Amino acid sequence: MSYPLESPRMVPIRRLRVVVDVEDPLTPAFPLEEFKRVFGQEPQPPRHRVITIEVLCCPEDNNVVLAAECADCPRFIRRSGDFILCLPSRLRAY
Repeated sequence: MSYPLESPRMVPIRRLRVVVDVEDPLTPAFPLEEFKRVFGQEPQPPRHRVITIEVLCCPEDNNVVLAAECADCPRFIRRSGDFILCLPSRLRAY
């Protein structure tokens, strides 16, 4: 019995730019565009930091994970630009 080879999955990485207030920990983090719309200005560097968070939807369990967490997955092959390459699941629900 032979099984057809499946090509690796290419999962796109999404980058979220978030503004964090370093002086007031109770202030919620805003997405960069939302911060500009609400406050009408760019984030000021001494008080605000812009952080880029890379996330993706895991094809195994459909949970949102950080791109760095993919390295712990046994199906992970490598990162290529804005994509994560991983092996397809062996278990199928038909």
